[in-house]
Amino acid sequence: MATTPPPPPPSAPPPPAGAAPATCPNCGAAEPGDVFCEVCGYDFATGTLPAAAPPAPATAKPSGEAAEPDPVAAEASEWTALVEADRAWYETNEAMEPGETVAFPEGRSPVEVPLAGQIVQLGRRGTSAPPPGIDLTEDPGASRRHANLVAQPDGSWAIVDEGSTNGTRVRGGRDPIPGGQAVPLAHGDHIHVGAWTRITLRHEPTAAAAQSSGGDDPAVDPGTGAGG
Repeated sequence: MATTPPPPPPSAPPPPAGAAPATCPNCGAAEPGDVFCEVCGYDFATGTLPAAAPPAPATAKPSGEAAEPDPVAAEASEWTALVEADRAWYETNEAMEPGETVAFPEGRSPVEVPLAGQIVQLGRRGTSAPPPGIDLTEDPGASRRHANLVAQPDGSWAIVDEGSTNGTRVRGGRDPIPGGQAVPLAHGDHIHVGAWTRITLRHEPTAAAAQSSGGDDPAVDPGTGAGG
């Protein structure tokens, strides 16, 4: 005799309308946010989790296999991110709610962050997650899981917005980049997030790469051709 399978377990019930939960009913995170949980993405209004973002397309090798990051390219150059407060962005952006006042952080010194590994997270510190690689805790317009810098097979980097509340803008664009899609970055490209944060990528060859390319050779006298 055939048996009827049990119904699927119900999803976590959303909180009453207009009430911001003290903890996320899905993952239990404390102070998760007003509209959705910034830790797991749970939507308090609908009681659902967001659909998984499609992965960024990988560059294919001639054989059709997915490309792996090139360790030689990574070792031959150094990428850093310069994180600073940008007054021009602060005065023109619309990251905060209407009527909300956010003070610009006068005198804040720029911070240079070396980029290493496969993913560098941008966001604010949470209570139950490791600290992000680029800490935006002091910027109230940034989300806890705002965006990721993702290493590319050629040694460069791309930015992926992780469904942030106020979006991520690249190279001075006014429109935020699409969530879940990798946007390639080059040396000197800047990223704007939150209420006042500007992040500029810098790409410099390593000392070993400069030496192998002849960067440390003695100067040559253009008149005699002899080294100095």
